[in-house]
Amino acid sequence: MNEGRTTGLTSRRGLMRTGAALTGAAGAGLAMRSVRAADSIDDSLLKRVLDRGRVIVGTGATNPPWHFEDETGKLVGMDIDMAKELAIGLFGIEEDPLAADDEHVRGLIEFVIQEPNARIPNLLTDKVDVVIQFMTVTVNRATQVEFTIPYYREATTLLLPPDSPYNSIAEAQGQGITIAVLQNVGVEESMRSVFADAQIDQFPSIADAIAAMDAGRADGAAVDLSSGKWFASATPGQYKFTDGWNSQTYSAAVKPGDQIWRNLVNTCLHEAMVGINHKRYRASFKQWFGEDVPLPIVGYPLEYR
Repeated sequence: MNEGRTTGLTSRRGLMRTGAALTGAAGAGLAMRSVRAADSIDDSLLKRVLDRGRVIVGTGATNPPWHFEDETGKLVGMDIDMAKELAIGLFGIEEDPLAADDEHVRGLIEFVIQEPNARIPNLLTDKVDVVIQFMTVTVNRATQVEFTIPYYREATTLLLPPDSPYNSIAEAQGQGITIAVLQNVGVEESMRSVFADAQIDQFPSIADAIAAMDAGRADGAAVDLSSGKWFASATPGQYKFTDGWNSQTYSAAVKPGDQIWRNLVNTCLHEAMVGINHKRYRASFKQWFGEDVPLPIVGYPLEYR
C-alpha cells in the first residue's frame, strides 16, 4: 500500500475512533421518512465506507457525456469523473500521485449501474452510498433524499437531424412534431409546457431516443444541452441543436439523516470545483463539454460575493 494513502486512511480511521462530537443536525424533522439521524461518526455511513475501503456509487451507462462506456467498455463521463473526485478525497489521496492513477482510483469505487427511476429507491434501501447520475434537483425529490451542492447547471435542447426544417424552439413550436425523450417522472408535462401540440415518446435511454430520431420515428430528441453539444461535436455534420430552455440543477444525492456523510461528499465536490482539486475538474469539464472553466477567483470567497 502506498505510504501516502496509508497515512490518509489511518488519519481518517483515527478520527472514527475518537468519537468526535459531531451531530447530524439535518436529521431533525426527518421522522416522517423513518430515517434515524447519524448523531456521531460511529453511526455515519462515512465510517462504514472507510472501513469497507470503497464507495458504492449509483450511476448510469448509456448517456454521454455524463456516464457511458467508451470503445474499450470502460465507464467514462462527467458523472464518473465526479465519482472519482469523491473517492480521491474520501480515501485521502488528493495530493498523492495515486490521484492521477485511473485504475487505482477506480479500485476505490464500486459502480452500480441503474436506470434513472432506480436512483431514489436504491439510495433508500442502502444499495448505493451516493447517486451521481445527472440527477435534477426538485423539491419533490428533496422530500425523499438529500441533495449535495450542485456540480452543474443544465438546460434542455432539441437535437435535430441536419436537414430538419427547424433551427430554434420557436420554429418547432406549433408544428405537431414528435419528440423522443428519456423516460422520467414529469417529463411529458415538462415537454408540453414548451411544445403543447407535440407527440412525446419516452425511451429508457438517451441513446434509444436518438436512435428513434435517426430512424425517422421522431422529428427530434429532447436531450440535455450538454448532450446536444457533445453529439454535435463528436459527430460533425450528423446533428444540430436548438437554443436551450428549462434550466435545472444537477447534484449528487444521499440518503436522508446523515449530515456527516453529506458534509464529506459536499467537501469533495466543492474542492474539485473551486478549491485544491480544481485542475482535475477543469480538465474534465473541457473533455466532456468542450468549454474552459474560469479559474476560481482568489481572495474573498466567491460563494459570498
